[in-house]
Amino acid sequence: MFHTLVNTILPIFSLLLVGLLLRRKHIIDPAYVKTSNRIVFNVAIPAMIFVEISQAPFRENFNADAVMCVLAALGGGALIGLILVWVLGIPGGRRGTFLQSSFHGNIGYMSYAIAYYALGESHFARMAILSSFLILAQNILAVAVLAGFSRRPPKADEKGWFWRLIFENPIILAVTAGILYSALAFPLPVPVKKGLDILSGMAFPTALLLVGASLSFGAMRTMIREIAGIGALKLLGLPLIGYALMSWRQLPADLILPGIILLASPPATVTYIMAAEFGGDPDLAATSVSIHTLLSAFTYTLILGAFA
Repeated sequence: MFHTLVNTILPIFSLLLVGLLLRRKHIIDPAYVKTSNRIVFNVAIPAMIFVEISQAPFRENFNADAVMCVLAALGGGALIGLILVWVLGIPGGRRGTFLQSSFHGNIGYMSYAIAYYALGESHFARMAILSSFLILAQNILAVAVLAGFSRRPPKADEKGWFWRLIFENPIILAVTAGILYSALAFPLPVPVKKGLDILSGMAFPTALLLVGASLSFGAMRTMIREIAGIGALKLLGLPLIGYALMSWRQLPADLILPGIILLASPPATVTYIMAAEFGGDPDLAATSVSIHTLLSAFTYTLILGAFA
C-alpha cells in the first residue's frame, strides 16, 4: 500500500497541489481555468478516449454484467442518499445538491487519470467503455434530483439544458465514435493517430492542474454534516456496493478494479454548475468537490493497495 501511495497516488495528486499553488500565486487565474477547462474537456480528453477505444476490440472490452453492476451500484447509492437526506435532516435548499454530490463522480478528470496511470493503457479502453454508461446515468439522475428538490421552477432557457448535457457531452460522443470505429475494425491512419496522441498528451496533466486550481474550502465549517454524508457515500459506499455486486456476479478482477475506480471518484466539478443552474446550493457543491477530491487520494490508495 505504501508503494502505491508513493509511486502512483502522490505523483498524480501532486499536480493538484501545483495547480492550487499556481492559483495562489496568481499564475493561474479564473479566465485561464475557464478556457483551459473547455479545451481539456471538449478536445484533449475526447481525443485520448477515441484513440484508446477505437483501436481496441469492442467485444473483448465490453461486459454487460459489469455495466449492470455499476449502474445498480449507482442506483443503490442514490437510494441510500435519499434516505440520508431525511436521517441527517438536510435543509430543503441543500437536498438536491447533497444527493447529486453523493453519486455524481468526476470520471473524466479523476477516475480516468487514476486508471490510466495506475493500470496502464491496456485497461483503459475497457474502463472508458464501461464509464460511458455510468456518465449517462449520472447525468440523468443528477438532473432528476436537482429538478425534484429545486427551490424555483426551471427558467425558459433551461428546457433543453438536460438534453444538451447528455447529447453534447464530448466524452459520451468520443466513446460512441470510438465504439463504432472499433466495431467496424477500421485502422486509424498513422498521421491521424500521431496527431491525436500528441493532443491526448495534454489531457490528464492539464486536467489535474485545473482541478487543483479550482479547490475551495471557504464554506466547510457551515456544512460539516452534509460534507461527511457525501464523503461516506461517494468515496466509500458506492465502491463497496459495486464491489459486492461485481463479486456476486463473479466478474474477473480486470473488470472489478476499473468499476471500483469509477464508482470511487470524488464529486464532479460539474455539480457546481448544475447546482447553480437548477436552484441548488453551489457553495455545498464547490466545497464538496474540493474536500473529497483531496480525500480521494487516501481512498484510491486503499483501493489500489487492495486490488491492484
